[in-house]
Amino acid sequence: MLLSVVLTNLNEGATIQEFINRCGQALDKVKQEFGIDGEMIFVDDHSRDFSPSLIKDAIQSDKRIRMLQMTRKMGRDICFFAGLKVAKGDLVITMDSDLQDPPELFSELIKMHKTTQADVVNTHMVERHGETLYKRIMLKLSYRVLAMSYPFKYSIDCGNFKLLTRRAVNEILRSGEFDPYFRAYTDWIGLKQAYLPFQRQPRFAGETKFSLGGTRSYLEFFRAWTHFSYFPLHLPFFVGAVFLLGALAGLVSLLKTFNQNTLLLAVVSFGFSALFFTVWLFGFYIRQVHTATRNRPHYIVNEVVNLEHP
Repeated sequence: MLLSVVLTNLNEGATIQEFINRCGQALDKVKQEFGIDGEMIFVDDHSRDFSPSLIKDAIQSDKRIRMLQMTRKMGRDICFFAGLKVAKGDLVITMDSDLQDPPELFSELIKMHKTTQADVVNTHMVERHGETLYKRIMLKLSYRVLAMSYPFKYSIDCGNFKLLTRRAVNEILRSGEFDPYFRAYTDWIGLKQAYLPFQRQPRFAGETKFSLGGTRSYLEFFRAWTHFSYFPLHLPFFVGAVFLLGALAGLVSLLKTFNQNTLLLAVVSFGFSALFFTVWLFGFYIRQVHTATRNRPHYIVNEVVNLEHP
């Protein structure tokens, strides 16, 4: 049996050696406790520092280490999918290499999997140390907006640090999407989930590559929001409804007392209402095109009883 640890790396030169040491020790512990061999697969997102060289040096002394290096910066989600495609493990753990997610939890993740027989064991962040109050509030809010919008149960306050069975990995890879959002795929496949609470630690060294106050963070949120939810397409309907109510209120007022300004306001409100309802209608056609081109499997079979697998 094999455990594959898929790791994303981007300019983590100050952290990578410590990570390799701790990850190696965690894999040794897994071997002792469960008899499971391990491998580390670093997916380097075109780092500009010396971290790829450190990984290559480590490979010379530890043959459990492998590395994929992107030709340019592809993004963390693409890197996770690339790592999953080459991972051979019966169990796969995904995580970043900045040591905010402790490798020491590998054994606990495997124990949780064996106890619950879950295909996905998430790490649930009960506390996020080393982060500002603003960031913690915005992250909690973002998770909950996504959870309310998605048509499936979304694991709140769970990041990319999780354990997947081979079945879960295969179902995720079936999607073949061009711009995947990895964090939600493990919920979308609908397989059994389990949750391991832990406290996320501050960065071991270096600086974060992701600023919550930057434009990229908001673009990432909208990418996540629209990846599995069509709720944003319905927003023009609600805006159009507001303008329609305003127009009707203006007409009621005109029936009581004619006023030229009120008439103009009612006409403009009706015009905007029609415009937003038209945009809403076009949104449904966009939805059909998006559904037809995203290449997700139509369904995932959980169990077959007295029937050949379709």
